[in-house]
Amino acid sequence: MGLSSLACTGGLNGDGGPGSGAAGQTAGSPGAGGNGAAAGPSTGGGGGAGPLGLGGPKLRVLSQAEYRAAVADLVGPTTTQLILPDDLMTAGFIAIGSSEKAINSPAVAFYETASRAVAAEVFADATRWQTLVGCQPQVDLSDACVTTFVQTFGRRAFRRELAADEVQQWLLVGKQAAQLSTSAAHGLSAIVSGLLQSPYFLYRIEINKLDESIGRLKYDGPSMATRLAFLLTGSHPNDALLAAAAAGQLDTVEGVRTAAAALMNDPRAIGRMAGFFDEFSQANLVMVVEKSQEMFPTFNLPLRNSMLQGTQLFIRNIVLAPGADVRSFFDSDQTFVDANLAPIYEVTAPASGFAQIKLPPETGRAGILGQAAVLAGHSQPDHNSPTRRGVFIAQNFLCRTPPPPPDGVITTLPLDPTKTERQRLDLHRTDASCKGCHQLFDPLGFGLEHLDSIGKYRATEHGLTIDATGTLDGVPFDGAAQMGAALRQSAVALRCMMKNYYSEANGRVEADADAAQIDALGLTLAAKNYVWRDLVAEFVVSDAFRSAPAAPLTAGTK
Repeated sequence: MGLSSLACTGGLNGDGGPGSGAAGQTAGSPGAGGNGAAAGPSTGGGGGAGPLGLGGPKLRVLSQAEYRAAVADLVGPTTTQLILPDDLMTAGFIAIGSSEKAINSPAVAFYETASRAVAAEVFADATRWQTLVGCQPQVDLSDACVTTFVQTFGRRAFRRELAADEVQQWLLVGKQAAQLSTSAAHGLSAIVSGLLQSPYFLYRIEINKLDESIGRLKYDGPSMATRLAFLLTGSHPNDALLAAAAAGQLDTVEGVRTAAAALMNDPRAIGRMAGFFDEFSQANLVMVVEKSQEMFPTFNLPLRNSMLQGTQLFIRNIVLAPGADVRSFFDSDQTFVDANLAPIYEVTAPASGFAQIKLPPETGRAGILGQAAVLAGHSQPDHNSPTRRGVFIAQNFLCRTPPPPPDGVITTLPLDPTKTERQRLDLHRTDASCKGCHQLFDPLGFGLEHLDSIGKYRATEHGLTIDATGTLDGVPFDGAAQMGAALRQSAVALRCMMKNYYSEANGRVEADADAAQIDALGLTLAAKNYVWRDLVAEFVVSDAFRSAPAAPLTAGTK
């Protein structure tokens, strides 16, 4: 029997030892919408799991980024390339997809290979592994320090204390491997590899129970440690956070506030906050879209990389700058360019690397909708797509999802070099079967028509004057900058941002039972002068994050 068979058979409701892991099982994992749930492991801490269908997801598979960050925290940096199962993105966010997937048999093979590779690299260096373990044990692993290592390393890997029988079972795995190989290093490597294949490492397990005082399902200490660490740093809880959980400190608002303050000073916190906006903006699409090389010969891999990096710098250093108003996401006249991007934005290239610049006002470009990565990612290979851009704005920034086109309706229009894109799309807005939907999103996309398929400004199209006017809930605009200003002031857009953050942080699509919590988030953001970091600090101590609704989670309305 291979080690993956030892670590990845049985169910999560077993005794918790290496013979009862369930990384390869789909049973008990959350279903679509987060309504499925599995009872927490019997050794996973106090409290019972909430009733089925209540409280949101109970299990979340680690994303690729979370897996790599957690491994690095456990054993230190590794150079081995880890090939992991693809992330699942649901409702625009990997965090939600992670709650709706389970680790199947093919994925088990990826995790087995990855864990063995990590352990092999660590235990090939005697100084490194002896530092990790804390001693140089006998070949039979009878030394007390080995037991201590299993307890401490297992606690960090599983994000909770190991039960006594679990410790003994993992010790047995190591001793058997050491006996077969006559090598202490090989035995310890087997323990580490096995722990990294366990469902208690690969799944984020959340346990909650009804708190009568608030009428909600409150998360226990280890669950809160896990939720806090992954939300604020993108990795698993450190020893201090686990100790706080064990001491009951994460059961109180002030205890969570103290723990969160320390985590938000972690250098990784800004990247984790930015990660939400990276997915919210769909900037990564620039890396997969194709463009006509005849029309856009400069659109190559270096330019794609520059576009994406420029948007990431915009988010991290402008939208999330200390004290910055997060609504600048929509209307800031600042961005970052390098030599590749400067011609797109019609500014002077910096001498080297990226530099922050002010966008020329004559181009009517501002905020996230002026970013070349976003514009290129929502355009056709050879022409703009007001429809595609408009649907993106409606769905992501206004939370309005249009219905699919009726069966049999032809959604493509022939190119016509005698007309602008807006004029061509008049057909969709006058056709009875199309106009109901196209009137919802085309006017939004028209606001970006001055910015071509790779985001460069143009005054005309086919020699014809471009009309970039439109309205956003009755507010008129002309061009991307004015539309960004309208989005900044839009209560609908602000609530949509809150809804998306709430969903991403909790790992599930919002439900009707969440409406009041989402509304409260918007009020908190306004009270904090729209500073995102301050919103996050208040969110993690709120009932919206420390507990889940004790009500059926039916889908929320857009």
